[in-house]
Amino acid sequence: MTITRRDFLNGTALTIAAGLAPAQLLHAQTRAGAPSPSYPPALTGLRGNHPGTYTLAHSLAREGAKYPAVLAREAYDLVVVGGGLSGLAAAWFYRRRFGANRRILILDNHDDFGGHAKRNEFTVRGKRLVTYGGSAEMPAGAASDAAVRELLAGLGLDPAQPPAGAAADPYAALGMGRAVFFDAEHFGRDQWVAGDPFGEGIDARSGARPGGPDAAALSRFLDSAPLPAADRAALARLAAGTTDYLPALSGAARTAALRAMRYATFLRDHAGIGLAGQRFLRSRSHDAYALDADGISVAAAIAIGLPAGANMPAPAGNARLGKSPASRLWFADGNASLARLLVQSLIPGVARVARAAEVGSAAFDYSRLDRDGQPVRLRLNSTAIAVEPDGPITRVTYGFSGDLHRVEARHVVLAGYNMMIPYLLPSLPAQQKAILHNGAKAPLVYTKVALDHWQAFAALRTRRIHAPAMAYTDLWLEPPAGTEPSDPAVLHMLYVPTVPDSGMPARDRFRAGRALLLGTPFDAMERDIRTQLDRMLGHQGFAAKDVVRGITVNRWAHGYSYMPDSLAGENVAPDAAWPGLAGVGNISIANSDNAGSPSLTAAVGQGKRAIERLPG
Repeated sequence: MTITRRDFLNGTALTIAAGLAPAQLLHAQTRAGAPSPSYPPALTGLRGNHPGTYTLAHSLAREGAKYPAVLAREAYDLVVVGGGLSGLAAAWFYRRRFGANRRILILDNHDDFGGHAKRNEFTVRGKRLVTYGGSAEMPAGAASDAAVRELLAGLGLDPAQPPAGAAADPYAALGMGRAVFFDAEHFGRDQWVAGDPFGEGIDARSGARPGGPDAAALSRFLDSAPLPAADRAALARLAAGTTDYLPALSGAARTAALRAMRYATFLRDHAGIGLAGQRFLRSRSHDAYALDADGISVAAAIAIGLPAGANMPAPAGNARLGKSPASRLWFADGNASLARLLVQSLIPGVARVARAAEVGSAAFDYSRLDRDGQPVRLRLNSTAIAVEPDGPITRVTYGFSGDLHRVEARHVVLAGYNMMIPYLLPSLPAQQKAILHNGAKAPLVYTKVALDHWQAFAALRTRRIHAPAMAYTDLWLEPPAGTEPSDPAVLHMLYVPTVPDSGMPARDRFRAGRALLLGTPFDAMERDIRTQLDRMLGHQGFAAKDVVRGITVNRWAHGYSYMPDSLAGENVAPDAAWPGLAGVGNISIANSDNAGSPSLTAAVGQGKRAIERLPG
């Protein structure tokens, strides 16, 4: 994929901020992100960073818009800017420290709470399908984090145990496994190959399942793959893990080289893999890092189980990752259930949850989120534009329903995106602002497709498809509404806008990918989704026009938090946050960006630390 100047301009122009006066911006935001219907999780179309969520933010950061001052009409003990997992956790920990009677206002620019922990729902033939639109899994080792343990236990969950046992898997019962789809543009012909020993090998190496790669399966797969003979031989050698590709390096020198060398470079220059073979492995790191093989180090590749030959460190994992082969899905809607439990704990009237494990099926009344008289209020569609400290009081100005509003607070926690904080809080020390400005987030798309049935997948005996060089590189079926292929199901589709083989730093890749996402309208995305599905599955009778019953595109233009990049020389310790970030006075900074980790562990931990830093 090539990012042109026009892509950058399109991404900027889409913000509708250019050329509009501040008053017009407020009303433009209202038109695009009008107060949500009664139940946002059931909305389809463009979700995630949907239109209206970024209008005012982009007007500050990109256009330098100035807004008039207004009178404060409400006062709170705590105002939290950002209703994602970190902001909700901060509010929860605040009540633990300062008392349950404290008045708290949580502001969020989206029409739903949870931030990236987004819930999607479909109804197909009267059957409800629940899935996740963003933050989904419990990272490996999360239960060993003190803040996560405290939060989960306080919400009625056992930190060491998923809330419910695994349900019967109809796909496994039918012998449905993995497959790879090679496209003609990159591999000479469209070809479907059953199995995916490299995917299985990643799971095995990362500890996600016992055992190792199956040599016979690998041989059968490579014999069928549309790859040059030399690449097939080189890939077999790499997967076997018996060749030392860096024989001259050992000890500290090898460790340093693995952190500084791009995985794509290693595959080409040391493993002897040609262009087609490199393309085959290029996107295996999309889900974990939102970067391809040219954007991650060999050390980062090894951490998620990608092969690197003999005498390499064991894949001990990367504690910063929010999504890895070793992480686990606790709820059908991912970490949205944790967001729901937090909201129900803060605002009990919003839902009736008898047991934490039942939160996924509980009805939530969004009309109760922001009512007069309740101690905690959660105000959606509200974009903060200014945070002004004034001695013991801080004033927060935000846009809501076409108007500016202002509140006063004793304490403020900033739990939105790090790169926006300098624009909200210009009085922040210069060193902190410089660090915050640098936190470019990784863009990605989680598309959910509601299928009337999954008969084509059953016929192909596959539940998971890897398409190495197509837009959506990874697709998998989620648990269906029944046990038969004729039952409805949700198909997960992952798209990461990368800049392959560019050699660009990660931050520049992320900015380019974000411009491309923001410049692509939903109708273009929908067309591409349907076209790719028809192309891959059409030979088994699949036709999107007949099978697809709904599409939700969870567009995260600002997705994964930026992680320290060893390719850029950013050698921050694995368990350390970005140094020097705290806030100022009675304003504290939370959110996973602060920890350099797009994980639930980081979000919760930073939420608690933000509260601990506040003066009493």
